[in-house]
Amino acid sequence: MKYRVKRHTVTQPLDKPYRFIPLTQNQNAIVDAADFEWLSQWNWVANWNPLAQCFYAMRTAPNHLFIAMHRQILGCTKSEEADHRNHNTLDNRRKNIRKCSPSQNQANRRIQRNNTSGFCGVSWNKRNSKWRVRVVVNRKEIHVGTFNSAEEGGHAYDIAATKYFGPFAHLNFPH
Repeated sequence: MKYRVKRHTVTQPLDKPYRFIPLTQNQNAIVDAADFEWLSQWNWVANWNPLAQCFYAMRTAPNHLFIAMHRQILGCTKSEEADHRNHNTLDNRRKNIRKCSPSQNQANRRIQRNNTSGFCGVSWNKRNSKWRVRVVVNRKEIHVGTFNSAEEGGHAYDIAATKYFGPFAHLNFPH
């Protein structure tokens, strides 16, 4: 017998192209209306990822392994990764998720919690008392330059990130 956890009730936005799938822990996943019925056949839970500090919509497969909703939608194999464009890991609409390589997934990472500059790719260089900018491409660190302000460095990072990571670049100043 399949055990179902009682979920909170959700009012569906019928005039919108998306629907909500209620999860555990009072969370909701956002999905395209076209995928709603198909995805509703499974018992989805909100799984907290302490490293990423966010929830993911997950289900248990018959082999007792977890399957993430965004990977289910994209049909990812074990070797493929998936990425959320807007960093909302419960927004599983097709326009927000895409298949990617591990390096592309890393390029779209949010700013780290221990960041002191407030900008991706920008850190303080004590030796010359300036803000240092760098990007990592294929596990190789590329020095972009040093700047008088963190904000100048943030703009320089955006230029370099766009050059090296293209549409997967996580920008400090999105257009």
